[in-house]
Amino acid sequence: MGKRLILFVLAATVLAFPVRGEELPQTSRTGALIRELLTKLDSTDVYAAAKEKRLAEARSKLPGNTVEERYNLNYGIAQEFANYSLDSSLFYVNRAIKIAQENGLDSLRIRAELKKTELLSVGGLYAEAREILDSMPREDISGDLLVSYYKSFSLLYHEMYSGAGEPADLKEKYRARYTVYRDSLLAVVDTSDVLYIRNMEKKEARAGNIEEARRYNSLRFSNVGTMEPGAYATLLYDRFLISYYYEGKPTGEAMDDLIKSAIIEVEICNRNIASLLRVEAFLSNINEVESAKKVSDYYYSSLRKFGSRKRLLEGGEQALKIIDRNYQLLLKRNGELLVALAFISLLLVALVFTLIVINRSRNKIASLKDDLEQSARISKNYVGVVFQLYSSYIKRLDGFRTRVHSSLRKGNVDQALELTLPSGDTAAEERKELFNNFDKAFVDIFPDFIQKVNSCLKPEEKIVPKRTEILTTELRILALIKLGIEDSTKIAEMLHCSVKTVYNLRSVLKARLAVPEEEFQKVISEL
Repeated sequence: MGKRLILFVLAATVLAFPVRGEELPQTSRTGALIRELLTKLDSTDVYAAAKEKRLAEARSKLPGNTVEERYNLNYGIAQEFANYSLDSSLFYVNRAIKIAQENGLDSLRIRAELKKTELLSVGGLYAEAREILDSMPREDISGDLLVSYYKSFSLLYHEMYSGAGEPADLKEKYRARYTVYRDSLLAVVDTSDVLYIRNMEKKEARAGNIEEARRYNSLRFSNVGTMEPGAYATLLYDRFLISYYYEGKPTGEAMDDLIKSAIIEVEICNRNIASLLRVEAFLSNINEVESAKKVSDYYYSSLRKFGSRKRLLEGGEQALKIIDRNYQLLLKRNGELLVALAFISLLLVALVFTLIVINRSRNKIASLKDDLEQSARISKNYVGVVFQLYSSYIKRLDGFRTRVHSSLRKGNVDQALELTLPSGDTAAEERKELFNNFDKAFVDIFPDFIQKVNSCLKPEEKIVPKRTEILTTELRILALIKLGIEDSTKIAEMLHCSVKTVYNLRSVLKARLAVPEEEFQKVISEL
């Protein structure tokens, strides 16, 4: 688990929600809200100190004079820590459970145990949460505890189907169970309760009934005057999701709701937070790179302090899905970054392949310790390479824009045209650098690749790269096939050659085989 955690966290530092290919909308207030958020981030130490002071005041009242007071104090402190420190919250809720057990207070014990399952679910400890829930006799639970019971079950399966690394068939199974328990919750909770209204809002949104979802959101908003800040932040974030995620039509007002939600979360020092992740992507979309980095640094620092393995794993999974999309948008804006896109795409395929292998082997983690350590080392090295290249190309692009802009401002149109002329030499150098970086990364990940390929060829047909190269063109084609890119047209595009050349090289390679083609393909796939 530790190695997977490192792997995902390193990847997660470039997280963003999916880019739609156009600038996200803004209102006249958006700029001011962004500046307010950045100012709040400069005062995070103040907010953290205030939070710690409230926690210290709550702990100073311990142990309490009566059994009920001792229970309530520990349970209340667990609530205070719930979105601040997962381990601390679990510590105090366990103390509340122990107090209830020792004094035969079954109702209070069940209440605390249900709270514990929520914390375990958020932390990704699904088996432990399910074990506690399964140990509770359903027939003995009623009233408010029954509401909490179904709420805990629905939260568990929601976290499971939205979790990182779960196979698609299991996600569908967990989603179905979530739906069953959510409907059970809706059947027992008071229809005027915010828990009922929020779950109905999400149910209608998922069903595509956007206007009905907005109606429920407005019902929640009508009580905003009595809401505590965290609930209001959640309301604003849910309103944003209806527009962006469910309807797929983000508005400027929705983006403002998102930023306002993030501002509140920073003020109350919530570390289990999603809105900042979306804000970071929004800032990147509008080219506020430094501001996005500032938000990102705070977000991941808070996430690590919160201590949920699930949240960190989710961040990594989303990063791998999104990096390529963001690079594609950048490259559409300027053709000079085409080489970077090819390299990033190839590297992402290698990283995803490594992650899939690690994920499928999680139940054998003890016997595969060496493989996990190797995967962690590769991720540390090559995610760093991704960032270095990304930064390098942005720097080149900024320099290029500056030179062109300067020329145009001075009226040197000829000089600007000369700067924008395609350069064959430059493209050749970029391709050479691309192939060299890819070759190094691939051979490092698959060190036996050339040896395995040659073991399947006739003795006189073995491939021996020159001293100045790592992989030959034939080996590079096989490397792409190994990474799942089998279409000759795509291979030709990536290697900057003709499709006919790829076909010819593949045909020649088949003729050089000393084993059946099926066996050769199996050797390549099992490397």
